[in-house]
Amino acid sequence: MEYPKNNYQKRQNDFENIEIRKNKRKRPGKLTYLALFVCIFALLGMFCYQSKIGPFAQDALTHSHVNDSRTKEEAQRDFDKLMDEMFQEEVTDNTITLNYMVKDKAAYGIQESEPTLGEVSMSELKNSLLVSENRIATLETYDYEKLTKEQQLVYDIVYTLSKQNLEAADFLEYTECLGPTTGIQAQLPVYFAEYHFYGREDVEDYIQLLGLVPKYFEQILAFEQEKSKEGIFMSDTTAQAIIEQCSAFVKNPEKNYLITVFNKKIAEVEGISSAEQKAFQEKNKEAVLKSVIPAYQKLTEGLTKLKGTGKNKNGLCHFKKGKAYYAYLVKAATGSSRSLDDINTMLDDNITLLKKEMANIMADSPDVYYDAQDISYPYHEPKKAMEHLKEAIQKDFPALDDSIACEIKYVDKSLEESMSPAFYLTPAIDNYQNNVVYMNQNEKYDLSKAFATIGHESYPGHLYQTCYFQSTNPAPVRSAVNVGGYTEGWGTYAELYSYDLAGIDKEVADLLQKNTVLTLCIYAKADLGVNYLGWNEKKLQSYLSDFGFSKSISRTIFDSMVAEPADYMKYTIGYLEIEEMIESAKKQLGDAFVLKDFHQFFLSTGPAPFSVLQNQMEAWVAEQKGK
Repeated sequence: MEYPKNNYQKRQNDFENIEIRKNKRKRPGKLTYLALFVCIFALLGMFCYQSKIGPFAQDALTHSHVNDSRTKEEAQRDFDKLMDEMFQEEVTDNTITLNYMVKDKAAYGIQESEPTLGEVSMSELKNSLLVSENRIATLETYDYEKLTKEQQLVYDIVYTLSKQNLEAADFLEYTECLGPTTGIQAQLPVYFAEYHFYGREDVEDYIQLLGLVPKYFEQILAFEQEKSKEGIFMSDTTAQAIIEQCSAFVKNPEKNYLITVFNKKIAEVEGISSAEQKAFQEKNKEAVLKSVIPAYQKLTEGLTKLKGTGKNKNGLCHFKKGKAYYAYLVKAATGSSRSLDDINTMLDDNITLLKKEMANIMADSPDVYYDAQDISYPYHEPKKAMEHLKEAIQKDFPALDDSIACEIKYVDKSLEESMSPAFYLTPAIDNYQNNVVYMNQNEKYDLSKAFATIGHESYPGHLYQTCYFQSTNPAPVRSAVNVGGYTEGWGTYAELYSYDLAGIDKEVADLLQKNTVLTLCIYAKADLGVNYLGWNEKKLQSYLSDFGFSKSISRTIFDSMVAEPADYMKYTIGYLEIEEMIESAKKQLGDAFVLKDFHQFFLSTGPAPFSVLQNQMEAWVAEQKGK
């Protein structure tokens, strides 16, 4: 099933030099975000990105001749109707996704229905493949040339991802819902805490959803039991991490943040009296204590019984279909159709180059290292930093409509321990003008040093990216497409760009940028090493020790790569793909290349696999040459 997108950044962007150590080293934090579509990736048939193993070029887009008797007008009308129906199918898969995606359901032809969390089962996974097959068959009845340019783009995205998704049939049993960071058990409480209360009906639906958690978790546990029987259950270390997380969540039931946060949110809902607020608070508390908490306790008990049945404590490649499945995950996460061997070479080349460039910077200006370690940004307050970035990016980024607003809110005290330093909460597509960036005031985060993080989440990062695309009035189905490499690659790109606008020394900014990319590449290499190249903990430790990582930190990284394979790839490979597109455009256009124009092209094209983006860029480059 699919759940909504919150763009979370788990790492503060403090300087952490990797290659050349000067007495002390901070641990590189983990860059993880709550993904748009978590849990069972294969259920969303048309939006998963598929893989093949071995060297190959970016997938070519071809369109067979179709005998379509419809006129252009009829074909275009039918295509729009088909895409609207697909959008309705996807966003109504579960009520949480619907709540996050759409504010006015009636405007999209969506009728009220019983609240649901969706279904987790092998039969549902197989059904998703049938959905993909049917969508492909339907699309193949259209004469591609009769569609508008925008419809052709939608066709390419939907067709490419649907066709590739069929290969998921080989790996359905490997699907994983649970994980220490990206697992549904970790994310579901956050989704509940941030559930939109547009009115009374949303509050009522929300409380019903809480009551569905026990059955939903029973389905997940049953799926895990089947994995155990197949010998592909998670490692003991991963299981223990999830068990401890669930145990922490239920530790103080009466003070659970789903109770405290609800009590504050309900007071802000219009049209509900004080007496009704109190009644809803009691219903919510009862649902949390009698449904949610017991569900987590039973999941903990079930995982405890299954712990020890896992046959593999190392990466995915040690399973029978592990290498192929990992290739699938990387493609699904990044939207890149590069082979894993190509990605491995790309990472090695970038690591070597970045080490050299960082060493040269510090050799030319020895003090730059210490300046970077003790960096102080002129814009200490998050609001001022965001306002500065909003103004400063106008030189290289197309303008947003004046109706776009953003409010900075601070994470509720009860949520501070479990939340990241900052995150952008993606708005409903029909309410995209109203945005919120959350900041975490927990004492472990120094928000005065979160300038680049704010750039990642707001301007020119996820907020700007989302609002600009929505301002182009895309077909609704486009907003249901998630290509992690496109979204998080841009977030990384925006984060790096923001250093140049931070009001700090140019060499310091350059060093911080290169250090960030180097860190990403090393983590991606570790991911690839553990899950594709077969590295055990000792081999990973040996590799990371060359960059100054301690034995204990290497163990933590190893456990993370085993628990949540391919999680790092979308940030790294997505960014590197964007950089390659820019360099390719520069080479083809020469002096005619304008960065602002490229940004406009990339953002208005919207989420898509990089093969589709590159096809679109060919047309864009030709258009630029013709000016």
